Amino acid sequence: MDEPRREQILSLLAIHKKMDNVALRELLFCSTSTLRRELISLEKEGLIRRYRGGVVLEVERNHVISTRYRENVMIKEKEYIAEIASTFIGPGMSLFIDSSSTVKALLPYLSTLSNSVIITNGLRAAYELLHICQSDTKVYMVGGEAIKDAESVVGDYGNEFLHLFHIDLCLLSSTGIDLEGIYEANFAQALFKKKLMTLSEKSLLLVDHTKFGKKHAYRFSDLHSFESIITNEEPEKSYLNLNIEFLY
Repeated sequence: MDEPRREQILSLLAIHKKMDNVALRELLFCSTSTLRRELISLEKEGLIRRYRGGVVLEVERNHVISTRYRENVMIKEKEYIAEIASTFIGPGMSLFIDSSSTVKALLPYLSTLSNSVIITNGLRAAYELLHICQSDTKVYMVGGEAIKDAESVVGDYGNEFLHLFHIDLCLLSSTGIDLEGIYEANFAQALFKKKLMTLSEKSLLLVDHTKFGKKHAYRFSDLHSFESIITNEEPEKSYLNLNIEFLY
């Protein structure tokens, strides 16, 4: 694997959730002491939990996963998704991007746009956009309640502010998708994304393959409400039979 060892560990745990140290060491081609150092470091950051002989990624259902964790897994997959999504954007557009790590992978493409308006509820995304965007591109931050783990702002406070914009394209991710709808692990996030979709001409959903088949408590949309659903692998036939554009 080309990615750093810590990212390899997080990527493997994102798939398997729980692994023993022997299997991890063999997959990573590293020594016991090297693996132990990496696991201790990740545990201190609150990304994993070690137990005797193994390690587990504990992500509770309907729990907002920290941005620090999300930005260190599925990196190549998110970059692949962002490359496809970038074909929908161009100069002079008014865009909303959410605070997700998947949508955040679009930032390099947004930096090249001229004479554009970019609205976001992502705290770090707004900061980075200010430093990389063209001088004639305007960046706006939505007001509301700041959520620590998601590093985003949500709530009804920003709704009147959002009505001041004509949004050409809304780019969103989610914590889960199944045949019945699109889900969020946080009620405020779900309400906020539902509101954004009603204010936008078109909406795109950006989700990697691990989100398929996952249901959470808060359903904010059905699949047909999106212009396209962009992912990194071909979805199961049951999704492709819905007469919805999946790009992968």
